[in-house]
Amino acid sequence: MAHDANTPTQTEGAANASALFTIGNLAVFHWALYWLMNGLDKFVNRTDLGIFTWYGKDRAEQFGGYFDKAAVPESLLHPLLYLTGIVEFLVFIPMALVLQQVVLRGVVSRRLFETGFFWSAAIFTGFSFFDVIFGDRAELWEHGTFLIGVLICYKLAKDEFETKGRFV
Repeated sequence: MAHDANTPTQTEGAANASALFTIGNLAVFHWALYWLMNGLDKFVNRTDLGIFTWYGKDRAEQFGGYFDKAAVPESLLHPLLYLTGIVEFLVFIPMALVLQQVVLRGVVSRRLFETGFFWSAAIFTGFSFFDVIFGDRAELWEHGTFLIGVLICYKLAKDEFETKGRFV
């Protein structure tokens, strides 16, 4: 069977795949997937999706407790959860676009990269602020850990992308 010059060989295909599975790309992929799933959880929590039931975390119960403590009207509960889900989805977008650029072009907009990680860190900082106000030390620990994870992933991915000349 003749080899088409435009079709990668098995060796070239494996090399291309291994070039995609780098620490930096996996770090960006992790946070893109995190923001997508966490955002969706605000909308489809406890929903039967046909092939499985999305169990997720019951933020309505958790936030309801916060609202009781702070004397915030319960009518704001679901709008706040949905707003949070939308914001989380908005952070997913630049992360997903970075991955798309890596796969399709091999280079990445530094501004898009920085935007995704900046807003990831900003959200966890904001969540931590509210954790302190509502006295939820377990959530504070969790959000602080996620913030550290975002910063480490940012550094790993940034260093890799700079070293490989992927930023434009």
